[in-house]
Amino acid sequence: MSCTEITCELQATTVGVKKIRPQGKIIFRPGEVVEITCSEQAWLYGQKETSKLFKCQDNGQWDNEPLCKEIRCNVPRDQHVSRLQQYFREDMKLRAKQYYDCESGYRKMAEEATCTRDGWTPKPLCAEMTVSAKCGPPPQLNNADTIDMPKKEYDTGERVEYICFSKYTLNLQHPFTKYLTCQQGEWRGSVKCLEPCTVTKEIMDEKGIDLAYANDQKMFAPHNDHITFMCQRGKFQRIDIALRQKCNDGMMTLPECV
Repeated sequence: MSCTEITCELQATTVGVKKIRPQGKIIFRPGEVVEITCSEQAWLYGQKETSKLFKCQDNGQWDNEPLCKEIRCNVPRDQHVSRLQQYFREDMKLRAKQYYDCESGYRKMAEEATCTRDGWTPKPLCAEMTVSAKCGPPPQLNNADTIDMPKKEYDTGERVEYICFSKYTLNLQHPFTKYLTCQQGEWRGSVKCLEPCTVTKEIMDEKGIDLAYANDQKMFAPHNDHITFMCQRGKFQRIDIALRQKCNDGMMTLPECV
């Protein structure tokens, strides 16, 4: 008859582990302890702790599993997030960011949710809206202004209409509109003004081109409008780019003549 010494073996000592004390030891006798410290991206298996002492018991088992596990955030099922399965998965890692929307009657507390050691932040992701919530003056937008003089306070359901500055074009394609609406204390909606294109004499001289139908030293073309060019006298197109070019939100490809 032979006897086998009872020991506990320390396994998986590299994944997510920052430090082990005592270092280099993997076999422990009953009563001996080991301290495991996890890396910044991990915590101890089954526990949301990063460092702990583990004791080898008389039956050759650890009192808790001495393993580090990568930090991941669970699906926020109790956070009143709409279309939950579309936005969130069970395997989202630490520092992951995720866009989300809230259920009716709740408002977002941030543009994106962030996976942290304490779960998804902000906390809560969605806050209940109160019926009495009012909005302050509408926000100032780039290259746009409200049609009417803004008030100091707006009730839920009230909306303001915006108009773009001269030569800017209002984008009316979804999800953009010309309105912002007060909804339970915050302004909702998207307003965007598309930029015009500007052509100067200096730029045209660099490209070897002139305006085909005007002699202006500077010319604007609103979004979705066109400018037609021609090669300067004695010059020819170097690259096959159309002489009639369309403005796309401040961007326009200019032909070149040499």
